[in-house]
Amino acid sequence: MLKIRVPATSANLSVGFDTLGIALNIYNEFGFEKSSFDNVDAFESKFRTNNLVLKSYKRFFEYYNIKYVPVKILPFRIDIPSSRGLGSSASCIVAGVMAANILSGLNLKKEDLLDLCASIEGHPDNVLPGLVGGLCAAFMAHEKYYYKKYIPSSRLQFYSLIPHFELKTELSRSVLPKMYNRCDVIANLSRIVNLPSAFIDGDIELLKAIFDDKIHEPYRYKLIEHSLDVKTYFKDYAVAISGAGSSLLVIGDKVIELDKIYDFKIVKVIVDNNGVEIYEC
Repeated sequence: MLKIRVPATSANLSVGFDTLGIALNIYNEFGFEKSSFDNVDAFESKFRTNNLVLKSYKRFFEYYNIKYVPVKILPFRIDIPSSRGLGSSASCIVAGVMAANILSGLNLKKEDLLDLCASIEGHPDNVLPGLVGGLCAAFMAHEKYYYKKYIPSSRLQFYSLIPHFELKTELSRSVLPKMYNRCDVIANLSRIVNLPSAFIDGDIELLKAIFDDKIHEPYRYKLIEHSLDVKTYFKDYAVAISGAGSSLLVIGDKVIELDKIYDFKIVKVIVDNNGVEIYEC
């Protein structure tokens, strides 16, 4: 049996809407083995219909126009909470595509799977770090995604603040405006170009100044109860909404001693610099 482990991901990193993402050491693990028919019976009943892992697995064969290999899929370990902005959907996509890549015998490099994974997800900011790990920035040109991977400084401390409530991506996207003020766009652009070096250097003062988004966070904070109170409390840290929410990402150079604030569970995390991992079991 093939075992595939995919890290959680935190997208956007404040100013990098649909562009930036980082991999974190919270994981979903799935088992795959060839079968005479597709089987996802081991999943909870709500995940058996339109199963995203299986859907992504099938999409690989359609995309490359090769003979289909039926599969049995097992959810070994599901630690990434759904609808919390930590890339649970991306983990399913990456796992399904990677399994198909191996069981089909095509065996492409994992970075070569970005275009397919992003086409399923609709954007690259979660699936890319899920594939290759680290801090990633991506853009599309000539119908192809290009990216750069960075390794953040070990001096930085990362925390996922995970609430008990979900926030669906559809709702989080629906509150965003159709048009933006030019000054707001320039403010984001001027910050995003300095973001990779701030992570690499572990410059928390620069990160705090950079984490001041104008494109999506002003509209999404309203959907996440006490999120602005948390941001005020952690004024000495860089704070961002993780993906579409409802979790927050807090980055600093000091340890946080709390394990909870308001309705947010505080989880110490580290950056996963490897991305998806494949094991035989």
